[in-house]
Amino acid sequence: MNTRSLLTAVLLMGGCAGADYVYTKPGATTEQKERDKNDCLFSSRMPVQSPWGPGFRVNQDLYRRCMTDKGWTLERTAQ
Repeated sequence: MNTRSLLTAVLLMGGCAGADYVYTKPGATTEQKERDKNDCLFSSRMPVQSPWGPGFRVNQDLYRRCMTDKGWTLERTAQ
């Protein structure tokens, strides 16, 4: 597993617990959404220092802006 895939998996695991919103884009495929999501996660990461050494965290504002710039809309899921 390469570093980018590992980073994406770790970041996504942290965000799955309270998934009340979803990005939508008319006509977009699942593959396109995953590609855009991974690109935005990668481009919005910020270096941080932790007790376990250097790492990254996602700047949520940059992530949301990136997804919006790619044409995605954040919508609340039906509960």
